[in-house]
Amino acid sequence: MTTKRWVANAAYVTDLWTISLSGTAASQTFTMTINGKTATYVAGGGDTVATVLAGLVTSFGASLNSEFVELVASGVPAAGPYTSATLTGRSPGKPSLVTVSTSGAATFTIANTTAATGPNDFTNGQNWSGGSAPANNDTLVFDAGSTPCKYNIGSSLTGVTVNVNPGYSGTIGLPAINSDSNSTYNEYRTTSLTLAGGTVIINAPLVTRCNLAFGANTSTVRVLNTGQRQDQFVPVVLVIGGNASSELDITKGDVGLAFYLGSTANFPVIRTSYSSQPQSDAVLLCGEGTFLGLIYKNGGILTVKCNMGSLIQGPLSGVTTVIEGLTTNTLDIQGGSLIYNSSGTITTLRLSNGAVANFDGDPRLMTITNTIQMYGDKASIIDNQKRINTGALTVQLEYTSAVNIQHGVGSLVVMS
Repeated sequence: MTTKRWVANAAYVTDLWTISLSGTAASQTFTMTINGKTATYVAGGGDTVATVLAGLVTSFGASLNSEFVELVASGVPAAGPYTSATLTGRSPGKPSLVTVSTSGAATFTIANTTAATGPNDFTNGQNWSGGSAPANNDTLVFDAGSTPCKYNIGSSLTGVTVNVNPGYSGTIGLPAINSDSNSTYNEYRTTSLTLAGGTVIINAPLVTRCNLAFGANTSTVRVLNTGQRQDQFVPVVLVIGGNASSELDITKGDVGLAFYLGSTANFPVIRTSYSSQPQSDAVLLCGEGTFLGLIYKNGGILTVKCNMGSLIQGPLSGVTTVIEGLTTNTLDIQGGSLIYNSSGTITTLRLSNGAVANFDGDPRLMTITNTIQMYGDKASIIDNQKRINTGALTVQLEYTSAVNIQHGVGSLVVMS
């Protein structure tokens, strides 16, 4: 149990792969694969080990795929005839993953003779104070410098606490799309700092990317501040994983749960607040793969694309937008706005103070199971398309004799 600071002092080491080939090389197809893309050589009946290796070097070098361009293929010995081949990284410190296969009986293998490392490597002890790599139950601190922590970030560490503090202006993790080369590709390296649960506290107004993955483990994430988005469509902090005991708290910052399609996150308790701007300090997007329980929203902007247990939205909150076909147990909107662009069922809707529930953004019909409860004379409902309960809107007034409802033309009002 040690506190270790990110110092990013490791020397750059270039990735080196060695390709070996032996046995009968004729009449088979040899394939080299990176990120699902291939370079091949089809050996004829007269091919030998040397000619196959030469063909593979040529095929690899001719590939226009950026994953291949990141490496240089060479025959060994350089003067020939080749007895092996190497793939050498063009960017020191940047790892690659290459596999090989053959359709025939030749022995065709590849080994990462020298693994890339450098100041971006999470597992290199020289990047941490004390000179040792992170271990179970450590406290990891990012509090100075701007060097990204982005390679070899997949781990199974347990009991770890991560503090990302104001002095750090780097990034943690990789973007989903790699744009290091002339053409982009879907990143195949691990994109999120992966831990087997743990605690992460982010108070870093200059950090523009922090990707976190926890597996199905108990996780606590507290976000006090983040920087601005590098990509206008991607939140600064991306979180996947968690379990039924996990919690997310946001005071100020930009967070996405299960942001990318196909990913999942499980945070049954979520709390949002604010630092100085109650309507906008906290920004949270819950993707389709998010499992939600109760959200206490006392500030900020919330977008929900998944089933939701209940939402309590405080008087000073900003906008909550619910999207797509979802189900929600209870929406207790005490202020701010609810934009309900979904055909999913709401069991209970309560509106109070100056809360506005707007249903006009989606033309599909939807159901509110229980009688809508409106407290005071400032809350309002907008349903000009008469989506709710096929236009039969039932409202119970509490502590007021006035009602604010936009219900389109030709409405019949029955009061009792």
